[in-house]
Amino acid sequence: MTKVREYASAGIPQYWVVDRDGAQTVTLHRLNGDGVYEARARMPLAWLLQTVPADHLD
Repeated sequence: MTKVREYASAGIPQYWVVDRDGAQTVTLHRLNGDGVYEARARMPLAWLLQTVPADHLD
């Protein structure tokens, strides 16, 4: 989890993780006000690739 701590200390607002499961599930993690990342969305990679980046920004 060293990278995650480095991301948080650098103020990186979000990061994505692709699991190696059958659906290649993608999890979006967003930095909250306490400086901790929270899993905010989970979806299959195939669905995510059919969207545009703006669909995932606040």
